[in-house]
Amino acid sequence: MNTKPSLVAAVSAVLVLLFAGSATAQTATDKKAIINKTRDLINKLPPQQQKLLSSGARRILQLAQVLNDDHSKIGDAGTITISPKVAGLAAALAPLAPIPGPGPGGTTRVSDPRLDFVDSVMTSFTQSETSSAWCGNTVVAGYNDSGAFARTAGVNFAAAWSFSSASYSSDSGRTFVDIGVMNPGTNPINFIAGDPVVACTSPSQFYYSSIFASGADSNGNFFDGVAVNISSDGGRTWSDPVAAVAKDLSHQIDKPWLAADPTNAKRLYVTYTDFDFSFTSVRCPNDIRIAIELVTSADGGTTWGAPVVVDDECVFATGNSVQGSNPVVAPDGTVYVGYEFYPAAVPNNEIHLAKSTDHGQTFAAPVKVSDVLPNGNLGLLQGGFRNNEFPQVAIDRSRGSSRGTIYVAWSDGIDNVVQDLPVFFGTYAYPDVMVAKSVDGGHTFTVPQAVSPQPSNFTGRGRDQFFPGLAVDRRGAVGVCYYDRRQDPQNTVIDRYCAVSQNHGASWQEQRVSAANWIPAHASDGVINLTYIGDYDALTNDFLLQHGGFFGAFEVQTNGNPDVVAARLGTEE
Repeated sequence: MNTKPSLVAAVSAVLVLLFAGSATAQTATDKKAIINKTRDLINKLPPQQQKLLSSGARRILQLAQVLNDDHSKIGDAGTITISPKVAGLAAALAPLAPIPGPGPGGTTRVSDPRLDFVDSVMTSFTQSETSSAWCGNTVVAGYNDSGAFARTAGVNFAAAWSFSSASYSSDSGRTFVDIGVMNPGTNPINFIAGDPVVACTSPSQFYYSSIFASGADSNGNFFDGVAVNISSDGGRTWSDPVAAVAKDLSHQIDKPWLAADPTNAKRLYVTYTDFDFSFTSVRCPNDIRIAIELVTSADGGTTWGAPVVVDDECVFATGNSVQGSNPVVAPDGTVYVGYEFYPAAVPNNEIHLAKSTDHGQTFAAPVKVSDVLPNGNLGLLQGGFRNNEFPQVAIDRSRGSSRGTIYVAWSDGIDNVVQDLPVFFGTYAYPDVMVAKSVDGGHTFTVPQAVSPQPSNFTGRGRDQFFPGLAVDRRGAVGVCYYDRRQDPQNTVIDRYCAVSQNHGASWQEQRVSAANWIPAHASDGVINLTYIGDYDALTNDFLLQHGGFFGAFEVQTNGNPDVVAARLGTEE
């Protein structure tokens, strides 16, 4: 029988020891204080703006609650041992063999299920929110991992924490090795808090961005920001995190996204949302400011420039908000940033796209791609988990006539809104995955079209499609992958579907890529937000344009807990 304490108990025990006078008490106190500071800032937001926070930010709120719970009933801290977890950490971080497969429903396993439940039955078993990068024969997938948190904070509360991990493949995504933990560095105040995005510029050179929930600069000043880890060996090992963004603790940095420039292997871009509580900004004096910003590195992620504003809004003055940025770089080096705009005055939100022709130094006024209706019941889908309409952007870099075409995908509830016990909930908007394109450099966009309209033989009230990933391969084929509930008239179980267009979005050929569907079982992991299954699962093509087709990692819960698997689609060797 497994008698190891749960992560919550282990963290509680360490807290008791730390605050009883350990030499590391100051570090632990500082870290807890920073997390509570973040919680206090977030709580200043009006309820409508709090809904915009990513899963990563909400996870910090959940962690603050765990750390501030009353643990006085644990008993004598001296009777609690966590030494077995230390041995577990060493085993987890050792290089593992390729993960046994195949995965459920014919998928490829990306996260290693052998690491689940090693540390706890209360947490350390959630892997989700995936991003992948593919260069040549190497694929790296990044994902949130509560197991990484158990293998860092659960082992040594006073050391650096990580809520992220990655897996690498040297055979174009056929098999993977789980590295166990994304390196949080040696600074004990560091916390890599998730929302990972991966990019690459060669088969060996990979980059990994994530929320840097707390850190300290060389002068010991605490900050909130975005971390970028660098791998020069195809994802096997990773550098200490570099702060691409570092702002004082009057800012909450959220929802980062990373992009590489195909015209310059050293140029990288990170966008993010800045919840600015300084009340000193020129744009929003004496107001909370919410901004989409971008930073640039010209030396392969070693140093980063000053933030550039893509769009910003003043919360109390206008009621408008922005969130969910997604940058991409065109074959001529033009930078595009898609995001969701939340106007205060109308019921629909908007998908926006901003453009920079000077490598991210300045941005033109954003263009509205489309109106969008929030999914489900104000962003909550059936089963009680949150959803968003954040856009994914991809650009055709093929050699054909479609080169430069911009595609934008999102989920939209506009076409199937039903009454849902109006006294309590009002309506429910069953979302479709929509795609619009621009052939004139983002000045105008086509009318959005559903990739997979609801089948005529579907017998339920509706089915949800959500979290689309989007990519364009070297042939100009467009791929979109998403979660879909069409297999269940009751709209409960979840499958993964993908659609590919060989004619620039005029028509789509669909296929089900997960033959084993699942029912969401969130709220079972003690350090995960109660409405969480993630905010995205991205799709990628070979960045070097050596292979055709697509690779996409995504979440399944066929074992009763979230694991990451993947599918290769239309691949051409």
